[in-house]
Amino acid sequence: MIPATAGTVSRRTPVRPAFVAQRDAAADALPLTVREAVAMGRRGRLGAFRRPSAEDRGAVEAAMERLGVPNLARRQSGELSGGQRRRVLVAQGLAQGADLLPLDEPAGALDRSAREAIARVLDEVTGEGVTVAQATHDLAAARRAGHCLLLDGGRVVAAGPPSEAVGEVGRGRAGRLPEG
Repeated sequence: MIPATAGTVSRRTPVRPAFVAQRDAAADALPLTVREAVAMGRRGRLGAFRRPSAEDRGAVEAAMERLGVPNLARRQSGELSGGQRRRVLVAQGLAQGADLLPLDEPAGALDRSAREAIARVLDEVTGEGVTVAQATHDLAAARRAGHCLLLDGGRVVAAGPPSEAVGEVGRGRAGRLPEG
C-alpha cells in the first residue's frame, strides 16, 4: 500500500495486511475451486514450494465456515453468485491470519443476507483484535466503525467517531455516503 508520509506504523505481527478487493479476476480466469481460492490467502506464509500444513488447512476451513461457504468448497469460483464470491474473498483474507484487514466495498451491491453475514464476521474479527479498514458507501457499516474518515473527491472532509464524522450525512440518500 502507500508508505506513510509522517508518523509511525506499528504492527503486532509480521504478516502482511490481508487486502480484500471487490472482485477477484483470478476467479474468472482460473479454474479454482472455492477451497483453492480461500487457500490462496495462505500462500504468503507458505512461499512457492512449501505444502500446506494442518494449521494452514485448518485456517482455510475455519475461514470458509465463518463466512458460511464450506458447502461451496468444491465448486468453481467462476460459478458463484456475487454474494458468494464476496464471502469467498473475505474468507481468503481471513485465512491469511493478518492483524490488518483492509477491504474495498466488502458488501457493496450485495443482498441483505450477504451484507449481514459479512458485517457479522467483520464485527467478530474486530472484537478479536484485527484492525478492519473498509471503504464503504454504506451508512450502517460506517456507523458500526470505531473511527471514520469521510472523503469527498478524495479529500478528507471529516474524521473521528462515526457520530461526529458521519453524523447526519446521508439522510435522504438511501443510506449511502457520497461517492469518492
